[in-house]
Amino acid sequence: MKKLTLILLAAAIVAIPSCKNNSNKTQEEAPDYSMATVDELTSEALKADMANLIESAKRIKSVPFVKANKDGKLSLSDKEKMVKPDFLIDPQIAASLVTLNQKYRAVGMLTSDKSIAEMYDMPVSAYGENIYKLLTDINDPALMEFYTLPSYDIESNKEAFSLFVDDEYAAGRINYFWEGVSAGLVEQLFILTRDVDKFMPMFTDELANDITFNFVCVHDGLTKTVNATPEMASLNEILEPLYVINAATVEQLRYQLIELGDEIVTAREALLK
Repeated sequence: MKKLTLILLAAAIVAIPSCKNNSNKTQEEAPDYSMATVDELTSEALKADMANLIESAKRIKSVPFVKANKDGKLSLSDKEKMVKPDFLIDPQIAASLVTLNQKYRAVGMLTSDKSIAEMYDMPVSAYGENIYKLLTDINDPALMEFYTLPSYDIESNKEAFSLFVDDEYAAGRINYFWEGVSAGLVEQLFILTRDVDKFMPMFTDELANDITFNFVCVHDGLTKTVNATPEMASLNEILEPLYVINAATVEQLRYQLIELGDEIVTAREALLK
């Protein structure tokens, strides 16, 4: 049995499952673990798994609200802008949040809402002030640096996001990183469900597939870190109904957003409780 365990663990190190797509780069030769103990193999397997998970996390993308607006793919008429969205989170909620989990989640959610408020020419100073207040309360240098960047096209922030992921993992803030990222993704899905047909023109099949990738990564991330940070079990439970998202095309995404509308609302409401 011990020999079989060694073989299985060694195999796991060579072929760690993760949400990262297969790379075209030449695979490095697998290290020799023939003389390693079970404990050593387990440790190496976990480190390899986490390394893959970190690389996958770097490829998470936000829903392209800002990009769509800049490219002209999604523009609101003056008449449309007169009907302001009533579904955005009141930024003053920041004052009532107590736990770090809530505050990390709120940063991701309020940042998404701020983008929509800007699209409708709504005042956004309250969003900026309360997001900054949360960032100050949290006192996480990597989070502060990333979320105080200008709201440029998300493609321009790939390197910054990659550094953000590395810094959060290196500082041992695995659970808080996933709290914030997950909440932001849920809020973005919620926004899409408020008017699916209005937002669908911003999507290509590739961007629809990115939404699927995001939730595969989140599921992978929470599953693999829940033992190290048990409090993440509650977040995983909140997101469980959304793990069925598997859209590969715009039409599939549209259908799934409509079908999962109630589940998305429930998940969103649970995040700040």
